[in-house]
Amino acid sequence: MLNSRKEQNLQRHVSLPCGDKDGMPKGSADDSLKESIPSRYCDGRGGINLERVRLDQHEARRQVIQSMIRHLQQVWSR
Repeated sequence: MLNSRKEQNLQRHVSLPCGDKDGMPKGSADDSLKESIPSRYCDGRGGINLERVRLDQHEARRQVIQSMIRHLQQVWSR
């Protein structure tokens, strides 16, 4: 009973009609891609500075690990 109710809810959400794109701005896919790339990752030649992306990802991972370690130290010190 519960599974069939979940399936009905899932089907209801999946089968929603897609809205028309009248409210979307006109333009090419390249325009939206250029706008979605932060300026810090642009390489000045119209491309992406992959080294900067890699370094930022590495720094973000390092910060997450440090945060997890601090949290675990707080939990263990109680």
